[in-house]
Amino acid sequence: MILASSVLAAGVALSEGPRPLGGILDFSLGATVWTVIAFFLALPVMWKFVYGPITKALEERDKKVEDAILAADVARKEAEASMAEARAALEKAQAEARRMVDEAVARAERQAAEAARAADERAQAALQKARDAIAAEKRQALLEIRAEAVALTIAATGKLLQQNVDAPQNRRLVEGFLQGAGRS
Repeated sequence: MILASSVLAAGVALSEGPRPLGGILDFSLGATVWTVIAFFLALPVMWKFVYGPITKALEERDKKVEDAILAADVARKEAEASMAEARAALEKAQAEARRMVDEAVARAERQAAEAARAADERAQAALQKARDAIAAEKRQALLEIRAEAVALTIAATGKLLQQNVDAPQNRRLVEGFLQGAGRS
């Protein structure tokens, strides 16, 4: 139908002859009426086969865009929740790591203090052992010096008296004298 009205309009335009601008600006009541009639006859067909599918496609596209926006919003919220969980897990892991480091430092300090205390105890024990050994050596040396002094005193007395003063009784007498002299 549109084709028929277009062919009719083209035939009328060709029969009138050449005009400037091809007669586009000329007003013809018949052509206007036929154009309006053709438009209203073609409108339901265009609405059904052109505007309807275009409108439906645009509505579907709008629905898809809205769905995509909603999905993106849900994904953003899920991502934010995941980020919050990850931050919480990271903070928990950092706190756990700090706690473990603090415990390790405290344990190392305790071990160092224990090692220092044990070393100090060993050093004190070694010092006491050395003092005891020195005291024992000192006593032994004093006993040996006394024994030597007794022997020298007896020998000197024997030479002075020109007789043998080696009797056990004289030895006890000299030892008692030396012990008394050592206390004074």
